Amino acid sequence: MSFSVIDQYNSFVENNFIKTSEAQLEVLNKLNSVWNKSKKNSLFVNSKKKDGVYLYGSVGTGKTFLLNLFYQNSKVGKKIHFNNLMIEIHDVVQRSSNKDKAIEEYIKNISKSFKILFIDEMHIFNIVDALIIKKIFFLLSRQKIFLIISSNFKPDDLYKDGLQRNDFIPFIDLIKKNFEIININHNTDYRRQTLNQSKTYFTPINNETQQEFEILFNKFVDNTHLTTITIKTKSREIVFNKCSSNILMTDFKKLCEENFSHQDYINISKNFNIIFLKNVPELNDQKKDSCRRFISLIDMLYENKCSIVILAAKPITTLNLIQSLNEEFKRTASRLYEMTIVQPTK
Repeated sequence: MSFSVIDQYNSFVENNFIKTSEAQLEVLNKLNSVWNKSKKNSLFVNSKKKDGVYLYGSVGTGKTFLLNLFYQNSKVGKKIHFNNLMIEIHDVVQRSSNKDKAIEEYIKNISKSFKILFIDEMHIFNIVDALIIKKIFFLLSRQKIFLIISSNFKPDDLYKDGLQRNDFIPFIDLIKKNFEIININHNTDYRRQTLNQSKTYFTPINNETQQEFEILFNKFVDNTHLTTITIKTKSREIVFNKCSSNILMTDFKKLCEENFSHQDYINISKNFNIIFLKNVPELNDQKKDSCRRFISLIDMLYENKCSIVILAAKPITTLNLIQSLNEEFKRTASRLYEMTIVQPTK
């Protein structure tokens, strides 16, 4: 008897990596059912086959975790972040004089090696992607590539208020007609649950704390499928290279020693749900500007209900040595305690 994705989920529960969730098990069973039906060849089944599954829900509800679990169990799939998929497709288009043929060849090459394509964090924010996506999905279906998609948006909310959205509506109709749509929304936020059970302020900076910091990060992401996300503020573009599913891993030098503005921190806090910030140094007089930016960063993350995990040189009480910023930093310290101290589980 083969080892199924449900068996794998149950083994995680038995080894105390996760707590069992009827909602997650229901999603896995639905995924299994639709995928197994797609593999059967009969006239009766063909009429009910779906091109894939569109799994949507709020941040923290476990979409990426379930996608990863099914991906690891399938052994015939390719997993890609939606941003990376579109980057690859735009790249092959730019290198070809025939756009349609370039896309078709790209998808044919995927079909030679994979039966399932797992697309994580699907969203449509620009008109270029909006106008090309229906063509891509049509070709994927023609090549009989089964799709499992995760998104924070229900199909009707994709590319909402976008330019020329009427031209995008046929793609929404395609999703609603040809995909099993599963809403995973429920009251449990698994990310916050994990954070509430974990130490999230690590100090001092040494091999042991660095390892603990990385282990916690790897609980939330598939480290082999990280992506690059660009945050835009007016004419400025800030590029982060270690991102996955609304989670950012970065360091103090990047966030607080570059000349970022208050608006930059607002936009960062709106794009990420959890930030892993490493290598926060002791804040002395030589780092006064960096300390002010750190204060602004924590304010914005706090106000936008973002979670933060920190690897720092000193405990919160002794992190700031700048006398002129003592009063301002008291608020930052208070917020850091609230954001990083382990909360009792209910």
